[in-house]
Amino acid sequence: MKSIFFKIIGGFLGLLVAFALAEVAVRLLRPQEVGPVRFAWDPELGDIPVPHQQGVRNAPGGFQFKYSNNSLGWRGRSEYQEARQADHRVLFLGDSFTYGLGVNDDQTFPQQLEKNLNAADFSVEVMNAGCPGKGTDYAFKLFQTVGARFHPDLAVLCFFCNDFEDNARGDYYTIDPRGQLSAKPQTRNQGGFKTALACLPGYSWLISWSQAANLVKQTGVNLLVNRSPTDGPEAAAGLVVAYAPGPQGYATATNKKITGLYVERLNAAVKGAGGSLMTCYIPIAKEVQEFRRTHAISADERAMLQIAADNGMPLWSLTPLLALSGQPIDRLYYQEGHWTAASHELAARYLSRRIENQLWRRRQLKQTETVH
Repeated sequence: MKSIFFKIIGGFLGLLVAFALAEVAVRLLRPQEVGPVRFAWDPELGDIPVPHQQGVRNAPGGFQFKYSNNSLGWRGRSEYQEARQADHRVLFLGDSFTYGLGVNDDQTFPQQLEKNLNAADFSVEVMNAGCPGKGTDYAFKLFQTVGARFHPDLAVLCFFCNDFEDNARGDYYTIDPRGQLSAKPQTRNQGGFKTALACLPGYSWLISWSQAANLVKQTGVNLLVNRSPTDGPEAAAGLVVAYAPGPQGYATATNKKITGLYVERLNAAVKGAGGSLMTCYIPIAKEVQEFRRTHAISADERAMLQIAADNGMPLWSLTPLLALSGQPIDRLYYQEGHWTAASHELAARYLSRRIENQLWRRRQLKQTETVH
């Protein structure tokens, strides 16, 4: 019995030593991003940021930031009631740029925007419902299921170029030949798999602290990407979907039409809840660099500009803002592609003025309607 016991102990210690050596090697040769498990499963929305979570994410050589999510999985600690706590309410919809991947809660442009407007004696409540990896279909679904009950004065759709591809996945709706949308039930294939992993003893700790464990995880992700469809409705069945832009960007004739349908439906839903929908274009670093060289926006931004115009709304472009800021690209974007705090601050200042103007117009219009 003693022999078996010592063999077990020896084997366990050997595994610990091997793991420690692997951890050191990965940290030296292939550093990996670490942090708590990011997503939880919601029966209507699929993967959402883990509700009630607070944590730190660290990308060696890139960013380290603290974050918190409220009970809805929305960025920040603020909880919202249907009865508003301010004179005005603004809801931001978008992906990881809107969520603020890479910066602290108080550095995200939605939270800075709220601070800017309230400092100017403009009572406003700003809600950040951005979710990493999602497109306009998710924004529409979220507004239908959650956002509409808060009756925002303004909903701001923050559009990123790869949203064209995200919208073509068919994660949340099927579209018939007449352009009618039908909600798809969310399967637990992906969420169930992640939930099962999260229940494994030590998994959450490993993902939060071990770069070696994250390398193994990322290797598995890459294998799944290579085996999964990368576009079309079938892609939704895969665990992970990744895209590479075409020569002219992400927009194609098909996904532009799909995106236009989602924007049209979202616009109608926001109006039905008593608000107005605005659109904001968030550029990648390459689009900013190209604008500096040519003073022209990308094909993807032109496509979204047309979609916004078709729906009777302006497009607030952040491309010229960042391109003409005088800041070098590495001050505006992390190496992995997301915005730094400097870009969030610029965006907050720019959008504060435009949103304040929109809210004043709404107030004046309501006053005029009341008089008549």
